Amino acid sequence: MKEFDPASFEEQLQRINELALWDFEIAGFENGTLLILGSNDFVCYHYLEVELLGVTFSDLPHQFSHAQFRLGKDSDTQATVWVTAESWAAVGLKEYEIRASAIEVRIGKVYYYDRENLLPGERIASPRK
Repeated sequence: MKEFDPASFEEQLQRINELALWDFEIAGFENGTLLILGSNDFVCYHYLEVELLGVTFSDLPHQFSHAQFRLGKDSDTQATVWVTAESWAAVGLKEYEIRASAIEVRIGKVYYYDRENLLPGERIASPRK
Protein backbone atom coordinates (compact mmCIF):
# COMPACT_ATOMS: atom_id res chain seq x y z
CA MET A 1 0.00 0.00 0.00
CA LYS A 2 1.15 3.55 -0.74
CA GLU A 3 2.55 5.70 2.03
CA PHE A 4 0.10 8.33 3.34
CA ASP A 5 0.44 11.59 1.38
CA PRO A 6 -1.58 14.46 2.95
CA ALA A 7 -1.31 16.77 -0.10
CA SER A 8 -2.57 14.08 -2.48
CA PHE A 9 -5.38 13.15 -0.08
CA GLU A 10 -6.46 16.80 0.17
CA GLU A 11 -6.43 17.14 -3.63
CA GLN A 12 -8.62 14.05 -4.06
CA LEU A 13 -11.13 15.23 -1.46
CA GLN A 14 -11.34 18.60 -3.23
CA ARG A 15 -12.05 16.81 -6.54
CA ILE A 16 -14.94 14.96 -4.86
CA ASN A 17 -16.41 18.16 -3.41
CA GLU A 18 -16.16 20.01 -6.73
CA LEU A 19 -18.51 17.45 -8.32
CA ALA A 20 -21.35 18.71 -6.07
CA LEU A 21 -23.08 15.32 -6.13
CA TRP A 22 -26.32 14.89 -4.20
CA ASP A 23 -26.27 11.30 -3.05
CA PHE A 24 -23.71 8.78 -1.83
CA GLU A 25 -23.82 5.18 -0.71
CA ILE A 26 -21.38 2.66 0.67
CA ALA A 27 -21.11 -0.11 -1.90
CA GLY A 28 -18.71 -2.26 0.08
CA PHE A 29 -16.48 -2.44 3.13
CA GLU A 30 -14.19 -5.47 3.09
CA ASN A 31 -10.61 -6.13 4.17
CA GLY A 32 -9.97 -2.51 5.12
CA THR A 33 -11.28 -1.10 1.81
CA LEU A 34 -14.31 1.19 1.88
CA LEU A 35 -16.01 1.81 -1.50
CA ILE A 36 -18.25 4.88 -1.71
CA LEU A 37 -20.34 5.64 -4.81
CA GLY A 38 -21.68 9.11 -5.64
CA SER A 39 -24.44 10.13 -8.07
CA ASN A 40 -27.24 12.52 -8.86
CA ASP A 41 -29.27 9.61 -10.31
CA PHE A 42 -28.65 6.18 -8.72
CA VAL A 43 -31.55 4.76 -10.76
CA CYS A 44 -29.52 4.86 -13.99
CA TYR A 45 -25.84 5.32 -13.05
CA HIS A 46 -23.26 6.50 -10.59
CA TYR A 47 -20.61 9.07 -11.44
CA LEU A 48 -18.05 8.71 -8.65
CA GLU A 49 -16.20 5.81 -7.06
CA VAL A 50 -14.06 6.51 -4.00
CA GLU A 51 -11.94 3.70 -2.62
CA LEU A 52 -10.47 4.36 0.79
CA LEU A 53 -7.73 1.87 1.62
CA GLY A 54 -6.31 0.79 4.95
CA VAL A 55 -9.51 1.87 6.72
CA THR A 56 -9.34 1.35 10.48
CA PHE A 57 -12.53 3.25 11.40
CA SER A 58 -15.67 4.55 9.72
CA ASP A 59 -19.01 5.64 11.14
CA LEU A 60 -20.51 6.71 7.80
CA PRO A 61 -24.13 5.68 7.32
CA HIS A 62 -24.88 3.33 4.41
CA GLN A 63 -26.61 6.11 2.42
CA PHE A 64 -26.11 9.85 2.80
CA SER A 65 -26.58 13.13 0.92
CA HIS A 66 -25.06 16.59 0.42
CA ALA A 67 -21.64 15.46 1.60
CA GLN A 68 -18.57 17.64 2.01
CA PHE A 69 -15.26 15.85 2.58
CA ARG A 70 -12.26 17.40 4.35
CA LEU A 71 -8.95 16.22 5.71
CA GLY A 72 -8.62 16.48 9.48
CA LYS A 73 -5.78 18.47 11.03
CA ASP A 74 -4.63 15.46 13.05
CA SER A 75 -3.74 13.46 9.92
CA ASP A 76 -0.15 12.26 10.20
CA THR A 77 0.53 8.59 9.37
CA GLN A 78 -3.11 8.00 8.46
CA ALA A 79 -5.81 10.36 7.20
CA THR A 80 -8.72 11.44 9.30
CA VAL A 81 -11.42 12.32 6.78
CA TRP A 82 -14.38 14.27 8.12
CA VAL A 83 -17.58 13.97 6.10
CA THR A 84 -20.35 16.48 6.80
CA ALA A 85 -23.51 14.89 5.42
CA GLU A 86 -27.15 14.07 5.97
CA SER A 87 -27.91 10.40 6.60
CA TRP A 88 -30.93 9.02 4.74
CA ALA A 89 -32.01 7.55 8.10
CA ALA A 90 -32.06 10.88 10.01
CA VAL A 91 -32.76 14.56 9.49
CA GLY A 92 -30.01 17.17 9.62
CA LEU A 93 -26.32 17.41 8.88
CA LYS A 94 -23.85 15.49 11.01
CA GLU A 95 -20.08 14.94 10.95
CA TYR A 96 -18.82 11.43 10.27
CA GLU A 97 -15.27 10.16 10.49
CA ILE A 98 -13.15 7.82 8.37
CA ARG A 99 -9.57 6.78 9.18
CA ALA A 100 -7.71 5.59 6.08
CA SER A 101 -4.19 5.30 4.67
CA ALA A 102 -4.85 5.90 0.96
CA ILE A 103 -7.52 7.09 -1.44
CA GLU A 104 -8.34 6.32 -5.07
CA VAL A 105 -10.93 8.39 -6.94
CA ARG A 106 -12.54 7.36 -10.24
CA ILE A 107 -14.83 9.80 -12.04
CA GLY A 108 -17.09 8.88 -14.96
CA LYS A 109 -20.59 7.55 -15.56
CA VAL A 110 -21.09 3.89 -14.74
CA TYR A 111 -24.44 2.82 -16.18
CA TYR A 112 -26.64 0.14 -14.60
CA TYR A 113 -28.04 -1.00 -17.95
CA ASP A 114 -26.66 -2.01 -21.35
CA ARG A 115 -25.97 1.01 -23.50
CA GLU A 116 -24.31 1.52 -26.85
CA ASN A 117 -21.98 4.31 -27.93
CA LEU A 118 -20.31 4.92 -24.57
CA LEU A 119 -18.29 8.10 -24.36
CA PRO A 120 -14.71 8.14 -23.04
CA GLY A 121 -14.77 7.58 -19.28
CA GLU A 122 -18.15 5.79 -19.36
CA ARG A 123 -18.71 2.08 -18.77
CA ILE A 124 -21.35 -0.49 -17.86
CA ALA A 125 -21.41 -1.59 -14.21
CA SER A 126 -20.52 -5.11 -13.23
CA PRO A 127 -23.52 -7.03 -11.88
CA ARG A 128 -24.04 -6.34 -8.17
CA LYS A 129 -23.69 -9.21 -5.73
